Formats: sequence, C-alpha cells, structure tokens
Amino acid sequence: MQIRRLLVINPNTSEETSRSLDAFVRSEVGERLTVRTVAARFGYGYLASRAAVAIANHAVLDAAAHALADGFAPDVILLACFGDPGFQALAETTGVPVVGFAEAGLLAAARETGSFVVATKGKAWRGILAELALALGLADRISSIETIDDTDQTPYAIAKFLAARARDTGASRIVLGGASLVSLLPEVIALSSVPVLDPHRAAIRKAMILVSDMPTDDMNRVGGEAVGLSSALTGLLTSGFNAVHNGH
Repeated sequence: MQIRRLLVINPNTSEETSRSLDAFVRSEVGERLTVRTVAARFGYGYLASRAAVAIANHAVLDAAAHALADGFAPDVILLACFGDPGFQALAETTGVPVVGFAEAGLLAAARETGSFVVATKGKAWRGILAELALALGLADRISSIETIDDTDQTPYAIAKFLAARARDTGASRIVLGGASLVSLLPEVIALSSVPVLDPHRAAIRKAMILVSDMPTDDMNRVGGEAVGLSSALTGLLTSGFNAVHNGH
C-alpha cells in the first residue's frame, strides 16, 4: 500500500512553530501519512496584522512551490494557521486538496446543532475570521468571534472567559484555534464548562479523509506573466504541479 504525502505549511517564518506543528501532526497521523512541514521563507514570525497576512498569502504559495521543487509532491496540503491565508490560491495552483485549520474547524462545528463561539489569539484575526465565516456561509451560525489577548494566558483563565462568552451569547460550543494554542487546548477542553472543539485535530482528520488515489490535477495554470517571484513559484504558476515536481 502506497503511503500518501501530507504537506504542512506554516504561513509564518517561525521555525519553532514549525517544529511544534510537525510534532503535533505526526503524533496525530502516525504511520498513515508521510509528513513534511515547511515554514514561510519570508514574512513575519507571527501574523498580527492585515499586512502580515497579505504577505503570508504569497509566502504559502512560495513554500508549496519550493516543496514541490525539492521533490515532495503532496497528496493533500494542510494550511496550519487558524485563518487560512492563501487557502484558495493554494487549491487553485496545486490542484490537490487543501485543508485549513479554520475552514475545517468551522465546518465541523457547524455540523452540530446550535450556534458557536469562535476564538483565537490576535485581534486582527477577528475580521479575517468573520470574512471566512461569511464565505463559508456560516456567519449566521456564529454567536461571537472572540480574542483571548486580554485574558491571562492560562488554560483555566481561557476556559473561564470563553465559557462565559458562550453562555452570554447563547452558544452551545466553542471553537478555539491558533497554532500557538495547540498545546494548551487539551487542558482548556478539560476545564471548560462549555464544550470546546479542537479545529487543528478536525483539520488533520479531514486531511486524512481527503487523501485518495485520484491523480493530481495538473490543469491549474495561472495566466499572465509575474515579475520578481522565486523561480520555484514561477514554475508552479506557469507550468503546473506535475511539471514542477517531475522536472526536479
């Protein structure tokens, strides 16, 4: 049986975050997938503004292109950021399934009845997550979008704050996401009086489901001529997935 490949893309430049994400994903998938985790080659170590996220949109495409050029052709891509910068562009340019922490988490929460609170770290993400919810058709299912920036960064304080917000807004559950929160989530879940959904594990489960024996779609080429991009990204945009990978 062929072991399928999962490319995990960290949209920020933090190697520490990438190492943490890599360990987390590997612990979840075990031997079922071959995992490679890459960080953005440029941009910010933490995405805390619209400008940083805009740059990350470019950086995730560049990271995917370099992984392909290095010989790693994924069967599925996991965009490891609760906000999913570059999601649609990755899907368009690679032709392989793309799963995002936020997209998978919001959809998983919406499969249950009632409304839910969405929460993360970083105030800039409130508007971005609201836009994503609207694009997914889930805006009316979300009772509020919260940030935990002004809360003590302990599992107990986070759980207490978010449970109170859920009760105040009539939500039946909470979706708490963010790469920096992965290690805290199990304790937050255990301490919360309101059910908390882990979007990171939901995304990994979805990625494993999406992996299939279907051949990669190599028809997604971007028209026009770009200037100043890396050679790997230029190759992906002009020649397509298979050409970049097979040409290495």
